[in-house]
Amino acid sequence: MKWNLKFRKWHRDFSYFYAGLLMAFSISGIALNHRQSWDPRDYTYETITLQIDLPADEDAIDDVFFETWLKQNNIDLEFRGSGWRRGGHNLYFKDAYAFIDPKTGKGELEMFNIRPVLGQMVDLHKSNDSLWLWYSDLFAISVLIICLTGLIITKGKFGFKQRGWKLALVGVLIPSIMWFFI
Repeated sequence: MKWNLKFRKWHRDFSYFYAGLLMAFSISGIALNHRQSWDPRDYTYETITLQIDLPADEDAIDDVFFETWLKQNNIDLEFRGSGWRRGGHNLYFKDAYAFIDPKTGKGELEMFNIRPVLGQMVDLHKSNDSLWLWYSDLFAISVLIICLTGLIITKGKFGFKQRGWKLALVGVLIPSIMWFFI
């Protein structure tokens, strides 16, 4: 009985301590699951149509070419580089992005802002900062403790031995089956 009380306290205290982070990760996780449909981090607030006369020599199309073109056309954004992706030229800026069709030179420049609150949650969810990684690892260990103590603190007909193992088994089987088909 003494261990059961300790497990209840651990379960309760870790749950209280990490409730905010659990909710933030849950919300941003749902948003990231649907990132093919919309961008959970950023939203576009202005789109500008571009028409660039691209040189016939593809080797001449580089960052210097795009920087010169941007200056000549009074587009004053912090240019961070260009790349070839998805069959076109991508231009990267601080808080903006452009896609240029290499055949026509037509493109769109989208300026965006970070979504308030949700954008910061997504950044936390995807962060690789070393201090944050350590905190996230402690969080993951704590979630394991919350799960394990949650499995054993309930006794009787609703406990793990009677009913809980069946639900836990189904909870393990569903992702296992999905992993096999994905």
